[in-house]
Amino acid sequence: MAVTKTNPFRWQRWIWPVLIGTSATAAIVWWGFQQEVIDPMTQERAHPLDVLRSFQWDSRSLAAAVGLLGCIVLRDLGYMRRLRILTHQQLNWRQTFDSIILWELASAMTPSVVGGSAAAIWILKREGMRWGKSIATVFATALMDELFYLVAVPLMFGLALLSNHPIFPEIPYGLDGIESSLPLLFGLAYAFIAALTTVILWALVIRPEFTHRKLIKASGWNALRGWKNHITQWADDLFEASQSLRSQTRHFWGQAFFATCFSWLARFATLNMVFLIFQNSVPHAALIARQLVLWLVLTISPTPGSSGAAELGLPAVTSDLMGTTYIVIVILLWRFSTYFLYLIMGAFVLPRWLLKTRNSESVREPFIAP
Repeated sequence: MAVTKTNPFRWQRWIWPVLIGTSATAAIVWWGFQQEVIDPMTQERAHPLDVLRSFQWDSRSLAAAVGLLGCIVLRDLGYMRRLRILTHQQLNWRQTFDSIILWELASAMTPSVVGGSAAAIWILKREGMRWGKSIATVFATALMDELFYLVAVPLMFGLALLSNHPIFPEIPYGLDGIESSLPLLFGLAYAFIAALTTVILWALVIRPEFTHRKLIKASGWNALRGWKNHITQWADDLFEASQSLRSQTRHFWGQAFFATCFSWLARFATLNMVFLIFQNSVPHAALIARQLVLWLVLTISPTPGSSGAAELGLPAVTSDLMGTTYIVIVILLWRFSTYFLYLIMGAFVLPRWLLKTRNSESVREPFIAP
């Protein structure tokens, strides 16, 4: 995380990320529409737009479209429920809705698919929460997201294997070297996430006093002497946040983790519903397993909201499950549901929210985020 004590949504900060993200998506979609595909009706090569015009809706497609809308709603309801739990209902439903939309907006404007955490602390602080509680809440969401990933990977990989679908896709474009090394790279990345999650749990939940003591000691180093007051304040806030995490009951964590699993499954099911619009059946477990692989790649993308990487990565990891006939429209629907929707909603929510929270005294307090 980075220093966050000023408004992260100033137009000078978001205009370029939005332009970069939109341009990357537009360029890849434009390129996709220049390619010919196989028309499933005639089995002849045709332009993607011609194939799309001849697409015939049926009860399955309509049900999948309704399911897509349902996944979008349930995904955000799950995130809102988790935030309500973690804040002990300090935020009402309207506040949690605004916070989630702006959190997603911040993620869409920062690199990778998991950016926006520093902005989230600022958002919660502006909603009236103390810095320590804001830090604790954001750290708790990050830890549960990582734990969900660690649990979901072996579960979904096992279900995919039971359904006789390969976990790792055949990489197109003749990149045989990447295809052969993908399982090893994924295994190393998964082990790194597990190790990092363990370290964070130990440092922030199991032994926060050790972390606090080391940070206070580090603030006395000559190289950091100019930052001593900031580091001391950050260490105190972090220790307060850790104490808050340690004091919660198993029931509390169980509810929050269930909401986390619910939200992530609804998020992944969004793509499953998009696929189901265009084909009769979908290997759901295998498709979610592929998304878990893709998600790990997108976390290191340098572009805002992983624009470009997401559009290129999706056909690379799913083409053998669906083919390429409708892949361009699938990319558009998927990215609209998970990326552009939050840019649009955020544009409507942000001005009203800034006006509503402009008198928040707590935002004026200095803060150094990790």
